Amino acid sequence: MLRSTRELILGIGAAVAVGAVSVLAPVAAASSTAVALETAARVVAAGVPVVVGLVAWRRPPFERFGRLLVATGAAVLVVTFSLSDDAVLYSTGRVASWGLSAGLVFLVLAFPSGGLSQRVDRALVTAAALLVALLYLPTAFLVRGYPTPAPWVSCGSDCPRNAFRAVAHEPRVIDQLVNPARDLVAMALFAAIVVRLAARVRGASRLRRRTLAPVLVVAMAWALVFAVVLGVRQAWHESALVDGMMWLIALIVPALAVAFLIGLMRWWVYVGASLRRLAARLRTPVAPEELRSALSNAFEDPSLEVVYRRAGGWVGEQGQAVATPGPGSGRCLTEVTNGDRIVGGFVHDAALRYERAFSDAVGSYAALTLESHRLAADTDVLLHELHESRARIAASADDERRRIERDIHEGAQQRLLSLRLRVDLAGRPGQDPAAATVALRELAGEVDAAIAEVGSLARGTYPFILTHQGLGAALALAAHDAPVATTVLADSRRYAAEIENAVYFSCLEAMRNASEHAGAATAVRITVAERDDNLCFDVRDDGAGFALDAVPAGVDLTTIKDRVAAVRGQVSVESTPGRGTHISGRIPLAAPT
Repeated sequence: MLRSTRELILGIGAAVAVGAVSVLAPVAAASSTAVALETAARVVAAGVPVVVGLVAWRRPPFERFGRLLVATGAAVLVVTFSLSDDAVLYSTGRVASWGLSAGLVFLVLAFPSGGLSQRVDRALVTAAALLVALLYLPTAFLVRGYPTPAPWVSCGSDCPRNAFRAVAHEPRVIDQLVNPARDLVAMALFAAIVVRLAARVRGASRLRRRTLAPVLVVAMAWALVFAVVLGVRQAWHESALVDGMMWLIALIVPALAVAFLIGLMRWWVYVGASLRRLAARLRTPVAPEELRSALSNAFEDPSLEVVYRRAGGWVGEQGQAVATPGPGSGRCLTEVTNGDRIVGGFVHDAALRYERAFSDAVGSYAALTLESHRLAADTDVLLHELHESRARIAASADDERRRIERDIHEGAQQRLLSLRLRVDLAGRPGQDPAAATVALRELAGEVDAAIAEVGSLARGTYPFILTHQGLGAALALAAHDAPVATTVLADSRRYAAEIENAVYFSCLEAMRNASEHAGAATAVRITVAERDDNLCFDVRDDGAGFALDAVPAGVDLTTIKDRVAAVRGQVSVESTPGRGTHISGRIPLAAPT
């Protein structure tokens, strides 16, 4: 901000200096019979671009172009010295006009940003600079006089001598070869500039043409007239048409400045009309799918599209990925925020990038609509995840019931039926007392086995020890019966029943995963500890591991995530082929606010 203010002060100082010199230069020369006319011409030619440049100086994206206009206005003032009868002032003005021509090529090709972003523009400016440096400037030290007629030259055939001449006789090669060659090269260069500017106008979007067209049309006219006048001057040196064309060229800089103002006024009219159309369209709330149409029609930008921020970047209204527009694409992204949160954005014509009215309208009209749409979309996602989670839990419960039924039918039920038959046999009359005693002892062992089997089955459903002794005791008992050597590190503190249940059954599922799917697992380590108001559990095995992206969604690890998510917790799974599996979870102990 400080630098910009300093530059603006310097620009205003330059404007004051240009104005002072515009008034004083003719008086100092004291050679013109029309001092007032000269002064007016200088003020218009140098003052208009300086004033317009100061207007553009603080208006993005025209800051650099504004500085160039101020500098061009000062250069025009130097060129007007060619109206003087003084040889030094006259020669200075004539040489400065060559440099001004090259500067104007840069000015029109750099519009509106003030920089050359395209290779073809840089090539044309380089060609103009080389033409002036190689075929124009060196002749200032060799010729008796400068070619006439020329812009800002009114002396005709009695012009002052060349004050910079450094040789006694002008080389014949200048008139015979250099002058025709440089005129032909200049004509070709200006013709190429006309083609390039026409291509820019034709390739610009409808919005950009509002500010580009007036300036570029004037620039094309200047380049075309300059190319034509060089050819006409070679053929009809004394033609009055050439004199008229030269004065048209002399006024090109103020004409460019006025064209720029016209472009700005056209843009302001367009913005005002767009805001009126938008206000009329949005008098009633609009749905998110109508917002794009409303803004697109109001600002006459058919390329406008609504985008939303997601974890991987930006997506469109249909959920498709949208790439951020790059430099030179003619489009840009404007983010829409609600407080500190980005709720969406718009990809639109780059001509609207620096228009404050557009960004304010988008912020005020679109933020609530996009936020509502985002919340609705997030709610749909959460509902979908909830339905899937419920379906998985139901499927898991069904599988668990079938497992219990199978275990009862194939295990405890069969054992109890066998016991019933053996009891019937042992109780028949006439049995040998010694044999009956042996049979009863065997039956007692079978009863103990049945009790143990039923107890194991009960622990697989809901262990009594979890309710009465807590997580540590329940996991220790489960580890004792596990098919893989399992170590448990857990304290004896008690927690809410739903938290203990989630941790216990998650660890049980992880142990089962290690024994059934971990391949070469020989050891499992379970750790349960309280950290930062969270109950954390870790289950590690030394099995074969697996690639996470290669495992289809099922009821093993997914069930763990569903259980923990039900108590507001989070689960992470890390596994690498050949390096085992690590399942960790974190459940907040504090009640939600």
